[in-house]
Amino acid sequence: MDFNLIYESLKTIFDYMSLNQEIKKCDVLIGCGCSSLDIPIVCSDLYRKGLSKKIIFSGGYGKVTKDKFQKQEAVIYKEIAMKEGIREEDIYLEKESSNTFENFLFSKRIMDDNHWHVDSILIVHNKAYERRILNTAKKIFPEKEIRITSKNISFEEYFEKLKSKSSSEREIIISVLVGNIQRMILYPQLGIQVEEDVPDKVMKSYYHLKSLGFDKDILSKKTFFSIANQYGIKREEISYFE
Repeated sequence: MDFNLIYESLKTIFDYMSLNQEIKKCDVLIGCGCSSLDIPIVCSDLYRKGLSKKIIFSGGYGKVTKDKFQKQEAVIYKEIAMKEGIREEDIYLEKESSNTFENFLFSKRIMDDNHWHVDSILIVHNKAYERRILNTAKKIFPEKEIRITSKNISFEEYFEKLKSKSSSEREIIISVLVGNIQRMILYPQLGIQVEEDVPDKVMKSYYHLKSLGFDKDILSKKTFFSIANQYGIKREEISYFE
């Protein structure tokens, strides 16, 4: 692959998704499960710095980890955090979710069941997904102060790591990044993400990468309407975007 063909488009999407927010002390940390094992490390570091006294690790088996992990994402994250010296009694597990919306929906259940008074939440995820993850959390916690952070990595570092991976791994990673842009447009229609206009420059990069074959995480029309049906949304109330 000629990486010069994808550099600018990837950088545009990466920069759009990366929020680089200032982090503050919060009532609870939520480490969202995925294939990245950096997330529990970041959560542990934030905990040690006194930014929160509680951590929720949220994640069962996702679309990638169901074939990669032998245990639920949350369980693996807890094991890593405990090796980092985090007290077990300060870690709470949500092991049922299989997508981002459920990460927050089921994490809210933990907060409610334990009668926590929560005004502020700090989410930990991946730099390249921050905007979509935060927009999903805002749907579940509209009255809370929510921020998001991740392992500090520049686009150049991200790109070099991408180049070092196998062609099949690169295809998956880039396709997921592309798929996130489609979800920024589709998911607000389903009520599972707050709406935000995607800039034209980002859309141009989306179409460019999709034209190069990085479309493996694009939701088909059939899948999209199937998800809508699960949420009780009628087909005529929504429009599909590819």
